[in-house]
Amino acid sequence: MTSLIMDTSHQYLIIALYEDGKCMESIQEMGSKRQSENAIPYLSSLLEKHHKELKDLDEMIITRGPGSYTGVRVAMTIAKTLSVVSSIQVKVISSLNAYAMNGKCVSVIDARSQKVFVCAYQDGKPLIDEQMINISEFLKFMEDYQDFKVVGQSELVGYAHKEVDIAKNMYDLSRKIDAIENVDALVPVYLKDVEAKKICL
Repeated sequence: MTSLIMDTSHQYLIIALYEDGKCMESIQEMGSKRQSENAIPYLSSLLEKHHKELKDLDEMIITRGPGSYTGVRVAMTIAKTLSVVSSIQVKVISSLNAYAMNGKCVSVIDARSQKVFVCAYQDGKPLIDEQMINISEFLKFMEDYQDFKVVGQSELVGYAHKEVDIAKNMYDLSRKIDAIENVDALVPVYLKDVEAKKICL
């Protein structure tokens, strides 16, 4: 089983190749503004280096958001395209969940405009719904999760940065879920849309 992992939804560009559970190579590069420019060249280089072609891929594991409006769509568009021209299976992970390690974690991603996307996890399983809050509200949010590690873009909320192997987290999480049945109907998750609807109501 050859698995391609790609995350373009936030501050990193993640591209990794796994074969039968073993990581052949993983790229985790800072630089969200160049993800759309670098994703395809990096993918091509990775496949060539390991003597693989797109037709050799059995599955693709991507994130669905929340995150950058443009960034989320990069990996998803690639996955949709591959599903049309090949028999590749597609699995989808929450961008917040991709940061969550084993144990108790609160995952944080920049939502811009002094806001962050957050969710609390225990051993990779969400304890609450994903949500968007003001950075100024984060300390109050953490009152319910005082013994939790803060991962992701933790520096935005005053916590020390912890490096996370996102590709490995995504691969491990993907072992517990099924592939998407209708890849063409797959859409990104934009919590900002949900927030906008609340305001209008």
